[in-house]
Amino acid sequence: MKKLILLIITTIIVSSTSFSQDCVDEENIYEFYYHGKKYEFIKQSKWWPHADECAENRGGYLTVIESQEENDAILNFLTHELPTKYDVELLDNDIKTNHNIWIGALNFIDTCTWVFRNSKDSIRHFYFGIEENGRVLDGGFVNWGAINGMLNYPKRIPDLCGISMTLEAYYDTTKKEKVTEPGQWVNQRNQIFNYFIIEYDCFDTIRVESDFKICFGESIVFDGDTITEAGVYSDTVETYSYCDSIHTLIVYKNELDDEIRVDNKTIRCLETNADKYEWFSCDGLEGLGILISENRILYTPTKTGKYRVKLTKGQCEYISTCYEVCFPTTNTLDTVKCKNDALSINDIEYTKQGFYTQQLKQKGFDCDSTLEIDIRDVAINLNVKQQSGKLVSSESAGEYQWYNCEGDVLIADATQKEYTPKEDGDYKLEITKKGCIDYSQCISFSTSTNSVIDIQNSENIRLDLGNNLIVFDNINYSQVELLDMNSKTIYKSDKYAQSISIEYLNTGVYFLKVVIGNEVEMFKFLITE
Repeated sequence: MKKLILLIITTIIVSSTSFSQDCVDEENIYEFYYHGKKYEFIKQSKWWPHADECAENRGGYLTVIESQEENDAILNFLTHELPTKYDVELLDNDIKTNHNIWIGALNFIDTCTWVFRNSKDSIRHFYFGIEENGRVLDGGFVNWGAINGMLNYPKRIPDLCGISMTLEAYYDTTKKEKVTEPGQWVNQRNQIFNYFIIEYDCFDTIRVESDFKICFGESIVFDGDTITEAGVYSDTVETYSYCDSIHTLIVYKNELDDEIRVDNKTIRCLETNADKYEWFSCDGLEGLGILISENRILYTPTKTGKYRVKLTKGQCEYISTCYEVCFPTTNTLDTVKCKNDALSINDIEYTKQGFYTQQLKQKGFDCDSTLEIDIRDVAINLNVKQQSGKLVSSESAGEYQWYNCEGDVLIADATQKEYTPKEDGDYKLEITKKGCIDYSQCISFSTSTNSVIDIQNSENIRLDLGNNLIVFDNINYSQVELLDMNSKTIYKSDKYAQSISIEYLNTGVYFLKVVIGNEVEMFKFLITE
């Protein structure tokens, strides 16, 4: 909402009853008010004594400035209100004296005392001395020109002096220094011609009426209240001079219906009498955004986004907030992962391959989109066979590294699909494929195929098929291992037991590896249905 601050420093030109028409022409009088008191700017040059006499003849006095705020209000009227409201530009001329405005202060040469007076019988001393020896009296307000930020002082002039307010900066031509800023005071011989300000005491309540037009969505601050609706409002101010200023404000409002509706992907304005409709896309853009359509009271987007409308009616404009229009979408994601790893997608973790779906909120919009996910494990064949005196991997498209299972020791230079061990033992294979790493089981390898004994010919080991057991008689082994036809370990134990179960074995040929001390014996047996 646009908010305007309405200051009650009201400037008007009104016809008023004059105490005397002799000293000033009416067309050169400009009234303004501050803190409930009336002031007149007289755009007619006079010496200070004549300006003082004219002010008294009109029932007032040359202005007595008592605060920085009052000083600033007068300067603001002279430099801003006059040129903007009344087309009176005081600085647009070559008459230098008109760049100073007489105020109601003067000095007495014999006592070096500076006074304000609001009548011949009412005198207030506010400053004593000249140049460096001056001082402020009785808490008075002074606004002498300043040099380098330090308080300046009145100049030494042998004649009677009046005080004027400057409208522009002044420079000391001898010292080549800036003496004053606009609004500060200088003393001048009172036989110089300057414009002047008349101030009036309060005789009656001052009534000021003004009107103001606001557009839809705007507000003004009046008497501390925020006004958003048309109406008549009043503010009464009691000033330090105990006179009231009643300001009546008449507010007019340009009505406009700002309701916007979104129905079935169409954004519609309920205001049907706007002079102009402009539609903008506001996705990720500063300002209004990109103009996409004009002169229609509704707009139907074709894609997900945020949109706004700018309405123009008379001299007023209304810009809506951004409205969302969302179209659901379906996207697919095909990906792979390592078999033993988990894959996180949108903070959801997947440990198994398969087909999944997710319902996702479109970023910044309140509608779902579907994500279809197809996850596949990187396929690694971990089968290893003992074949022709070698260990052979069944995986044909990987990187290979063979290990000795005894101590899990990497075998240097054993990086091919096939490996020929130099001694009997247990071996495994590390396979790397598409960034995934997996390991085969440990496989027993024997360099002597002639050492395999049929278990039926063993004196201390027998096969008890009736009870699904392998029984050990009078044999104290340190390790026993059961392997399948591909030398894949099925069971292995370093603990002695009198028997081991074979109940879980399927039909086929199996090997039993028995370690007794430093000797290894290999036995073969057959399981039938």
